[in-house]
Amino acid sequence: MCVPSDHFGLTCVRDVSPDEVLARLSVTDQAPYPHYTPGEAVRRLGFGHENPAARICQAGQWTFLLDVDAHGLLLQTPVLTRLSVGTEAVSVWHVMDGTTRIAHAIDRQLMAHYDDDAVHLTTGADPSRVNHALAEAGFFPEDDEFDDDWSPAAMALVAVEREFGLTLSSGTAESPLPTVSLNDLRG
Repeated sequence: MCVPSDHFGLTCVRDVSPDEVLARLSVTDQAPYPHYTPGEAVRRLGFGHENPAARICQAGQWTFLLDVDAHGLLLQTPVLTRLSVGTEAVSVWHVMDGTTRIAHAIDRQLMAHYDDDAVHLTTGADPSRVNHALAEAGFFPEDDEFDDDWSPAAMALVAVEREFGLTLSSGTAESPLPTVSLNDLRG
């Protein structure tokens, strides 16, 4: 997956157009949307919680929302479940302090929420799919010993990429994409 390794937020919605995803986020009043590369978006919009924003694109059957700076707003249960109406949505978030979180929702119901600060604990209505993906990626070793090069962020991306069939080319991720402010989601 084509996101920075030190901090990122990635949210994906299956079989819903980018326009519909933006409508579900109630940001369509911002059209026409400026198109920014990752660097341009940070320079123009600032960092994370100061001015949360996302870049949006579609690849295959998924619409991708790429946090401009890892703010985590799209991972929040009310937002993710709203995005999942009639479909499914998955989100991965990692910040520089080392926290990695994954959430999965289907049709307004939070199926799973994983926080690597709560080792071996995935909550939600049915965390089995996310637990399976995490186990396959090496999150739950039987001896609780992780390899020296084990990274929760990289493994989380591998887990959701494999389990949900997510693919986004680096060319697309680095290109100018429609960008929206998410300030109204801060509540």
